[in-house]
Amino acid sequence: MVSHTAIVFTRYIVLEWIRRNQNDQKTYGELFFMFCEDIQDMELTDALQSLMALFAEHISSLSADITDVIKSKVTEWSY
Repeated sequence: MVSHTAIVFTRYIVLEWIRRNQNDQKTYGELFFMFCEDIQDMELTDALQSLMALFAEHISSLSADITDVIKSKVTEWSY
């Protein structure tokens, strides 16, 4: 039973791989790699600054009590 299940799963994986290579536009030749090269890696500091700016923008829309608590916690974390 175990062997039969392994064979069925292997066959399914191969068939799915063939189907994807024939139907998925991202796998057409170098097209996938061309799109990947357009996306540049972001430095960790830039990513954290962007995340914190987004966080600060969203907490400004909250009530004053919640905003004060969040700001005090962020101040505690930064020291």
